[in-house]
Amino acid sequence: MKRRQLLLGSGSVLAAGLLGMQQFAGQSATSGLLLSAYTTPEGKHFIAGVGRNGEDVFALEVPWRAHDSLALPGNQQALFFARRPGTRAYVVDLNRGTLQHTITSAPNRHFYGHGCVSVDGRHLFTTENNIDNSSGCIGIYDIRSGFKRLGEWHSHGIGPHQLALLNDGRTLAVANGGIQTHPERGRDKLNLDTMQPSLAYVDSESGTLIDAFLPPHHQQSIRHLAVAPDDSVVVAVQFQGDPDTLLPLAYQHAGEQQLQPLAEDEMIWQRHQQYTGSVCISDDGHRALLSSPRGGIVSAWDLRERKLLSIIKQRDGAGVAFDPNSREFALSNGQGQITSVGAADLMQNRQHSHYFAGRRWDNHMNYVSENHSSQNHSSQT
Repeated sequence: MKRRQLLLGSGSVLAAGLLGMQQFAGQSATSGLLLSAYTTPEGKHFIAGVGRNGEDVFALEVPWRAHDSLALPGNQQALFFARRPGTRAYVVDLNRGTLQHTITSAPNRHFYGHGCVSVDGRHLFTTENNIDNSSGCIGIYDIRSGFKRLGEWHSHGIGPHQLALLNDGRTLAVANGGIQTHPERGRDKLNLDTMQPSLAYVDSESGTLIDAFLPPHHQQSIRHLAVAPDDSVVVAVQFQGDPDTLLPLAYQHAGEQQLQPLAEDEMIWQRHQQYTGSVCISDDGHRALLSSPRGGIVSAWDLRERKLLSIIKQRDGAGVAFDPNSREFALSNGQGQITSVGAADLMQNRQHSHYFAGRRWDNHMNYVSENHSSQNHSSQT
């Protein structure tokens, strides 16, 4: 396996060993590239691109642990977002596999690890925390002006995590987790008794709240989401309440007055151990995958009938993504595996894996493909 590793320190790029990889270029090189972040047993953090055959295309060491990623329009650049409470986002040149730019959050703001791009490729929207008052923000950046920060909208909730544009190109679907945190308190959750998660629809041009939908229980923290081609939204939940209370951990919404559970069966949700890591939808909108690191599974769903198709055992299951070119889902885990399974094979559980020793893959993956943006149909903590 050929591999390039670069050490990024204090905003500069220091070569940490180029192991003979030749520069690659053009659309054909980036098509099918799988983007994800990982951490080593020594606690070092990397952002990476993996080719179709499991080969390393790039692996760049970064000071902040990264979370989600997305390819920018044209597929020549990709963004990796620092995990909460990180203040960096990394811009990678996919033609060279090198760090091109580092975005720093505004004062008294930090990233939540996710973002999306306007349909014209001009603006980047990110989920952020206003540290002063714990309100959620949607940061707005001008991509063509070196990612200059233009301002922000309110997320209309606390703890916004993942967001995505609907197909009208204007409406943002925002997963407000509802959990108050502060960088000085680490991973402490400061408002579990009063939290109010929501799926909020926000006008990206004015910041106006169009509508918001709350889960049945105020401790069902909505953290992740994915948007289907018909604009139905699937949200994934992490339950913060009584561990003996079993509630649905995934809901679908397509204009109804309430969020619609994918299933009511308590035994199904017991397998997920009150926690989901990420969600993605196939490009036809018929299938969805939901990862559960705590449950050691990835569940496959038929969205047309809102029913479970199968349970895929995946120890410390993490990221899930869909490749429209090969029509395969990819699944990663904290044991270094990336597993592929065809959309038509979910019930037969036919799959093949690549193993990367010493890598704990983070909760998200995204494909770079010729005809699809990596942010549209895939979605963890």
